[in-house]
Amino acid sequence: MTLVEEISELDLELLKLLARRSKLLKKTRRRKKEGAGTDSISNEKRIRLAWEEAASKFSRDPRLAHQMFTLLQDIDFISRDDAEDQTGFGLAPNTQPVNVDITGPAALLPTQIWIALAAANGVECNLNGISTAHPVSDIVKAFNQAGARLSWKGSDLFCKESKALDFADKVIFAGNSEFNVYLLALQAAANYGTLKLTGGSTLKDADLSAFRNFLPQLGARIAHVVPRSNGLPVRLECSGAIPETVVLPESLSEEAVVATLVAATTWGVKVTLDLSQNEAATNALSVVAPIFESAGIEHEIEGTSLVILPEEPDFPVYPAITMDPTICASLLAYPAFAGGKVVLRGTWPKDTAEGDAVVSLLKSVGLSVAVKPDSIIAAKPEKGHSTDPVDMQNLPACYFPLAMALTCIKAAATKSPVEIPAAPAGTSHEVIESFAAQANMLLDDNKVHPNADIPHAKLWTSPDAFWTMALGQLAFINRPLQLSNPGTITDLMPTFWMFYNTLPEPTMVRKHREEKSGDKPKRRRVFADNNSRGGSAD
Repeated sequence: MTLVEEISELDLELLKLLARRSKLLKKTRRRKKEGAGTDSISNEKRIRLAWEEAASKFSRDPRLAHQMFTLLQDIDFISRDDAEDQTGFGLAPNTQPVNVDITGPAALLPTQIWIALAAANGVECNLNGISTAHPVSDIVKAFNQAGARLSWKGSDLFCKESKALDFADKVIFAGNSEFNVYLLALQAAANYGTLKLTGGSTLKDADLSAFRNFLPQLGARIAHVVPRSNGLPVRLECSGAIPETVVLPESLSEEAVVATLVAATTWGVKVTLDLSQNEAATNALSVVAPIFESAGIEHEIEGTSLVILPEEPDFPVYPAITMDPTICASLLAYPAFAGGKVVLRGTWPKDTAEGDAVVSLLKSVGLSVAVKPDSIIAAKPEKGHSTDPVDMQNLPACYFPLAMALTCIKAAATKSPVEIPAAPAGTSHEVIESFAAQANMLLDDNKVHPNADIPHAKLWTSPDAFWTMALGQLAFINRPLQLSNPGTITDLMPTFWMFYNTLPEPTMVRKHREEKSGDKPKRRRVFADNNSRGGSAD
């Protein structure tokens, strides 16, 4: 037996043990009335303590041990019967030239900001045509727990007048969005009380240490419920004493900076935010400044400081939200794979670094792009692809999957190797390699080589929603492809598969199921009495 075969056997045994552990773990989480007779919270604590004691004998890295435990607790194995019946989600798009004319998806971050401002100010307004992706739906539920009056009707969110939010003594679920955690914690900081924040598996393993170190400036602190953890769940203790000046440290992420600027408008006091130490502050300010102007929030920019004034905002009834460049970039790229044209209706975030960089990215694969006041149009010009690298410029890491798909279509069209963009830090080489293999391409010498007959997974598992969207585009090169987890897209664009499966001319309207003749009950005659049968009355 070779070393590879021996390791493969060990991996199989590990998976069997993990499946058994998962099955037993589910039993410890049952309610008492179901027969387990156990306390799930107490059980989890005892299991964790036993794990930490055992792990200390094998590893000197407590953080690694904690990460492994979190993964083990959240892993969910399918049954043997389900495994035998499991089939992939087939990706076999219509390859005719696309003719897309739809409303562009609204930006997620500005949507979350508008929801936070509407909830905090208790004003009446309508957010029309917004995304129902998990980060948005989670923050709506969270604010409703704190006393907001937010309700959905399709993709429209209605905000009704309400009293001031009350976070004291609440347990609020933030989903898997760090931005939601920052918004909730920072808005709660202005009032005395204690709040417990919980979240999904992603936030359990998040590193909130920089945010934890920043909160004492606001008279607040967080304590992690799980020892030696830097993620959720946490207890937030607030004194309600907001200082006149708050310095945003260099270690604070851009999302945390944006959340701080937004939350400061809800504190009800004049506060100066010193942005001089944080490099992300400029981008953060460019995100919130247009929203502050539209919401009538009084503020002043003095050098490297932002001064928030405690004046009543002049909130619009119908706030305008620009398109989301991260989602729209993928939709606009379809002519590069199938030809045709894509028109997205709405306001493009032009004159922003990210919006301009997305236009450059699309143009680098030969697309013509026209930005208009009420739309953006991308079309495939007469000339074909070149072997020049895709231009990602300084776009965030979430654009890398799209850039990889565009690199693969360049290689397929030119039948030549094309250099891939620089991978963001932390991106797995195995993921990049397996992704390229789905298009029958070899990743070698930092280039994708087309028409390579190399083994690849028959069922591909996507790391996140951006990779899922990119694999959908790869299916234009090598169809059909099989995806094991199509549900990842709900974190970004819940209507994506409706768009994808109705190409080349998606309508984005769910079709009603047509009734078959066999679905209708057979007609039958019902007689009320003997007279109704038509007989004589005598």
